[in-house]
Amino acid sequence: MSTEVPEHPVHVAGGKVIGIPFGPNGPLPGRANGYEVDYAMIGPGANDKELTYRFVVKIPPGAVPQNIKVEDITDDVAYPLIDDVHPWLDSGFWHIETLPIKHDDPRLAWVLNVSPSLRVYRFTITDNSSRKTLLYQVTPYANFLKYEIRQKWGEKY
Repeated sequence: MSTEVPEHPVHVAGGKVIGIPFGPNGPLPGRANGYEVDYAMIGPGANDKELTYRFVVKIPPGAVPQNIKVEDITDDVAYPLIDDVHPWLDSGFWHIETLPIKHDDPRLAWVLNVSPSLRVYRFTITDNSSRKTLLYQVTPYANFLKYEIRQKWGEKY
């Protein structure tokens, strides 16, 4: 019996195509060099017209990240979300949240689309030996979630 996980081609910024592993329940956590994406989602901001992005990455024992960048690379243009030049670890995990992003920011334009969305996040982790690790995380966003957000924004559809 094969334990190989099928990869599906996903189009991302710059006209590139990357392979994303999918299991029976959807995209699997991004993994490479002992790092693993534990969480990559939007959340509420300071008010109903804002959202934040929240990320958690499991860091392998002994790794010392010096810089962690996160970009949304779903669309034609990559949008930077995080550039943490002093990553702080808590019990082997890196946790971070963006500053609140206003509803009319281009990084949130995808929420206005009425169909489900798959967002692709690229994590670039540079450790203390200057080795770079890339992780790709695909996060699905269902229609009902996007609908609730649009209603809070005052949209009528």
